[in-house]
Formats: sequence, C-alpha cells, structure tokens
Amino acid sequence: MKGAGTEAGMPESSCLVGSWLVGRKNPMQVVMSETVALAEDGYLQVTAYEDGYVILPGTRSGAGLPPDRAALLDAILGREGELRLRREPGPPASFRGTRISLAQIQESVTKAARERGYLARPYYVLFSMAIAVLSGGFLMWRGNTSTAFLLCMAAALLGTWSFREAHISKAGAAEQRRLLALQDSLRRPSRPAHPEGETSLGYRLLPWATLLLDGEDYGRWYADNLLDVELPRWWGQEADGQDPTLRFVSQEGMKGLLHSLLHHVGP
Repeated sequence: MKGAGTEAGMPESSCLVGSWLVGRKNPMQVVMSETVALAEDGYLQVTAYEDGYVILPGTRSGAGLPPDRAALLDAILGREGELRLRREPGPPASFRGTRISLAQIQESVTKAARERGYLARPYYVLFSMAIAVLSGGFLMWRGNTSTAFLLCMAAALLGTWSFREAHISKAGAAEQRRLLALQDSLRRPSRPAHPEGETSLGYRLLPWATLLLDGEDYGRWYADNLLDVELPRWWGQEADGQDPTLRFVSQEGMKGLLHSLLHHVGP
C-alpha cells in the first residue's frame, strides 16, 4: 500500500521474530500482532457474538509454518481445535493464563530466528575460548596451575555469555532495517485510495501497525487506512444495528477479541 509501506519494503519475518529484532518488549503487542497476522494469512477464523468470540481454524493448514508461528497457532487452537473466549472489559493486569506460554513462544522465536539466519555465530568468542583453553593446558603442563585455572574459568565465562546473549547477523540487521523503515512509513499520515469493491490492503499491514505503533500513531494510522473499508475476510459478527466497521475496532470487535485472548497468556 502506497503511503503505508510498499510491497518491496514488507518484512520477511513474522511479527514474533520482528519484535525481537526491533526490541519491542511489550508481550501484549507481540501476541496481538501475530494473532492478527495468523488470521490475515488464513490460519484463523473469528466470529464475534454478543458475549464473546469463537476462534476456529482458517482456510489454510498450519503445516509448514515456521516454529514461532506454529507454536502460537497451536497454543491458540489447543487440543480442542478451537478457542471460545468470554468478552473481557480490557487487557489483564498481569499474565496468569495457562493456554499460551510466553516462555515457549520465546523459545520458538529463538529457533525461528536461527533458522532464518538472523542469529550470528560469535566465532570471535569461540576462537578466544579455544585460545584460552589451549593456553591453560600449556601452562598447566608447565606447572603454572593457578594461571591455567584462571584462563579456563575465563573460557567458561566467555562460553556462557556467548550462548546466552542473542547476536544479530547481517541478515538479521537487514531485516531490522526493513522493520524500522516500515515503522517510519506507518507513522506518516496517509489516506490511500482503495479501488471500489477491493478489500483494503491495509489489513495486510494491520499486524505490523499493531506491533510497531503506539497510542496516537496507531489510532491515526487505523483511521486513515481502515475505518472506511470492508471488514477482513477472517472476521464474522452478528448484526446488531451498529456500524460494523466501528464495532470491529471497538471492545465488541477486534480490540475486545485481542484483550480477551491476553487473559489466556501466562509465563
């Protein structure tokens, strides 16, 4: 969509991996954005009722999804293959749910980032570890056990640090730049012209706007791009006489859905 991110500038990663690359640390935004992305990509279907929501599998199978997206999709649908949500008045004050584990999602994000080549292998650290160990062995052979012990300890600490910290590779840095460029583009005011009868391309950007924008920026982007277009194909709701597009963005619509889902998120 011109004015809100072009096809060439679209990120290649999921919202989950993208959140790590740009340092978005709010788990609520991360879970909400990827949930919308899964729905927009055809993996989820949602129906809103008077007192809640039902999330069902979409038209596409989750087979072949990267581990991060597959983990969230499996957690949402669960063994039952669906999720029925009572409408909550707002997001939870803390994460106490048992259905979606943030720890498991984080583990899957690391795996997905590694598979995409976004994690750098710290060869310089491994080389330093090898030198320290070899030097320690030589000094121990020469009888200098105290210095050898210190070198081996330093090697162990280097190893612990290198495997604990996540280092972004060149490919990861390139994706990070795409994400930051998209964020800047989304922040700029725009009112694109949508061909008559065409579902807005803005819904493809909705997950990224949910992840990358806060407060007034998100509200302005949504008003510019989605208030006057058809509802997304993955959304259904019972008619109640209200303007369906205004209802969709309210607590009775998508906002309420995502807030209600967050009540099922835990450590």
